[in-house]
Amino acid sequence: MTKDTSKGPAEALFLAHHPDFYSILGHCEHYYCEHLSILSFNDDPDCISPPFSHSHDAYEFLIPNGPLPMIMYEGNIYFGEVGFIYPVQRNTLHASKFKVSGIPHDNIIVDREFLEECMRAKGLAGKEFDVRFAMTKEIKAYLRFFKDEFDKGPLCHMEKLRALALLLTSELIEEEFSEEHDRPKNPPEYQKGIMQIASYMNQHFTESVNVDDLAAMCGLSKPYFIAAFKKVIGETPYNYLLLLRIAKARIMLETTSCSVNEIAEMCGFKRANTFTSLFKNSTGMTPSQYRKQA
Repeated sequence: MTKDTSKGPAEALFLAHHPDFYSILGHCEHYYCEHLSILSFNDDPDCISPPFSHSHDAYEFLIPNGPLPMIMYEGNIYFGEVGFIYPVQRNTLHASKFKVSGIPHDNIIVDREFLEECMRAKGLAGKEFDVRFAMTKEIKAYLRFFKDEFDKGPLCHMEKLRALALLLTSELIEEEFSEEHDRPKNPPEYQKGIMQIASYMNQHFTESVNVDDLAAMCGLSKPYFIAAFKKVIGETPYNYLLLLRIAKARIMLETTSCSVNEIAEMCGFKRANTFTSLFKNSTGMTPSQYRKQA
């Protein structure tokens, strides 16, 4: 086996990761067999996934190893939480509208016929994957075993990779659909509250939102709320809110003719000059410069 990927019958599987797959391949680790392909991004800031928008016929699963910013499905903004797996619906336009760097995550692509045959064997033909489901120790183990076997290079056994691809795919299916499958214990109450606040912010980030009100909503003191939010989400409440607003602003700069002032207001910024300053700090460009190069 070798990590050098050349175009061939599996090209559609590889391109399901990213339409510019061959340009990003040098910035991440790639593991694969004919049924399954895995891209592993690490926390290197030079490991960059350019913006894209596409759809494909394969099954895709995103596994955050740190808070993972994603913009998918009709412009709605989602941030992936560690400990969960996020399926991407087949043949549905999905996108990452901004550059992602230094965000460790695994991107798994599974051949449609291969996965659907596994589902038929389990009596689950026609079922669709939900928005997200929990990571398990078995999935972690099969991922690690697959990577370790692939890393053996010329000593790698293709039959082992195929067997591990089947085990990994079966476990993804069972975790999503089997009611009898063991589930992780319920998170602490404070964590549930923090996730509810994050969900509220996802829906109301363009409105007037302040930390005092958010802390009061979950019954915590402001200092404790900020510390708990960062522990659960990976960002402070302010930074999380800013990520949401800047991400929405990028979409609007790319897809609308609204003025910078209008976009600032619609994304929750009180002053256009504050928006411009924060946008430049985040992207390295002013909103006008970003629009010209988008």
